[in-house]
Amino acid sequence: MIKNNFKRLSIKEQLTIWYTLIIFAVTAVLFLSFQLLTKKYLVYETDRSLSTHAAQIAYSVSLNTTNLRSTQTQNILNLGQKEIPGILAEIVDFHGVDTKGEPSSFKELSALAIKNNYPVFTEQKIGDMTMRVIAYPIKNAEVPLGSVIMGHPIDIYQKTLAQLRNIGVILLLFLVVPSILIGYFLARSATEPITKLGANINKITSENLARKVNLSVGSKETELLVSNFNALLDRLDKAFNLERQFLGEMAHEIKTPLAVMKSNSEITLSKERSAEGYQDSIKQTLSQINKLSNNMASLMDFAWSQSSELSKTFNKIDISQLLSEICNVARYMALPKNIQVKSNIDAGVLVLGKEEKLYQAIYNVVDNAIKFTPKKGKVFIELSKQEGYALIKISDSGVGIEVEKQKDIFSRFYRTEKNMDIAGHGLGLAISESIIKAHGGLIAVESAQGKGTTFTISLKLDSGGSS
Repeated sequence: MIKNNFKRLSIKEQLTIWYTLIIFAVTAVLFLSFQLLTKKYLVYETDRSLSTHAAQIAYSVSLNTTNLRSTQTQNILNLGQKEIPGILAEIVDFHGVDTKGEPSSFKELSALAIKNNYPVFTEQKIGDMTMRVIAYPIKNAEVPLGSVIMGHPIDIYQKTLAQLRNIGVILLLFLVVPSILIGYFLARSATEPITKLGANINKITSENLARKVNLSVGSKETELLVSNFNALLDRLDKAFNLERQFLGEMAHEIKTPLAVMKSNSEITLSKERSAEGYQDSIKQTLSQINKLSNNMASLMDFAWSQSSELSKTFNKIDISQLLSEICNVARYMALPKNIQVKSNIDAGVLVLGKEEKLYQAIYNVVDNAIKFTPKKGKVFIELSKQEGYALIKISDSGVGIEVEKQKDIFSRFYRTEKNMDIAGHGLGLAISESIIKAHGGLIAVESAQGKGTTFTISLKLDSGGSS
C-alpha cells in the first residue's frame, strides 16, 4: 500500500523524501557511531586506570606479605586509596573475606579473577552509585592469595552520554525541516527541465512535428533527453510525411484505373456497338482491373512486412530451390529480348521465412534486372553462404543507375524520367526491401552508368544448420 502510494507521488516529491531520509539516516548513523566510540573510549580509559592502580597494590601486597588480613596489607591498601581518593578499594582473600575479616560482596568476582588468573571487569550498583569494578588477582610465587577489588563511579559519564544522546535527537529533529527544504529545492532544480520538456511536448501534435524542443539544459542527461526527443520528432515527421505521400500516391494509383474504367464504361454504354467494340471495351477495363489488383497486392505486401509478429509465422525454406525456380521463370521472361540468364546456386542453403514473400522480393529484383537490361544483354544470379548468411547476388549488364539516384530506388513509386516508358508502378524494389528487412536481412545496390547493376541480398542462415 505504502509502495503504491509512493509511486503516485511526483518525481520532485519522491526525490525530496529520499533526500530527507538519506540525510536523516546518515546523520543518525554518524551520531550513533560517535556516541558508541565515545562510550568505548571512556570505558577503556576507566579500565586502564583501574587496572594500573590495582596492579600496583597487588604487586606491593605480594612483595611484602602472604597474610591478606595483616596490618601491613591494610596499610598498603590505605596508601593506595590516598593516591586515588574517591575510588572503592578493598582486598579479598582466597576465601572471599576482606582485610577486616568480613565476607566481601565481591566474593564471586574475586573468585572468577583468581580462577582465570586474569583481571575481571564488571559494572555494579553500590549504594546510590553505579561503579566500574575490577578484580585483580594477587599471587605470591605463582600461588594465588586473593584479589584487589577497585571501583570507579561511572554515573558522570553515563549522564554525559545520555545528555549527548538527547542533544543528538534534538539535532536530528531540527535537521528534518532544513533537509525537506533543501531536498525540495534540489529536486525542483533537477526536475524543472523535465517539467518544461513535458510542457513543450504537450504543444506538439501531428500537425507540427517539425517543431523542435528548445530548452536551456543544466546537465548532460537533460541535454541527451532533449536531443533524443528532437531526433524522435524528426523520425516521426519523416514517417508521417512518407505515409501521407504514400497514401496520396496510392490514392492516385487507384483513382486513375477507376476513372478510366468509369469513362470507358460510360462511352461503351452511350450507344450500341458491335461485338468487337464491346470486346475492346472489356479488354481495356480488364487491363485497368489488373493494374488495380497489382496495386492492392502491393499494399498487402507492405502491410504484411510491417507486422511485429512475423517471426512467429516463419518456416524453414530451401532458398536454393526457390532461387532455381525464379531462374527458370527469368529465362522465360528474357526470351523476347534474347537476354542470357546464367546462375551459380549453392545447393541446400536453408533460411527461415515466408516462402511466397521471399519469392516475391527476389522475383521483383530479377524482374527489374530483365526490364532494364537491353536486348542481347546478360543477367547473372548467384547464391552462396558467407559468415552465417545466405548471399544472393543479382547482376545485369543494363543501363546502370546514377550514383545520386541510388538512394532513392527503394522509395515507393520512385521511377526515373527516362524509365517512364517501361511498364511498372514503382513499387517493386520498395516491396523487396520491405520484405527483406522483415526477414532480418539486408539489400544493397552497386551500380555505374553504362556498366550494369548488382543487387546483393543477405539473409541469416537457419540456426538449425544448412546442408
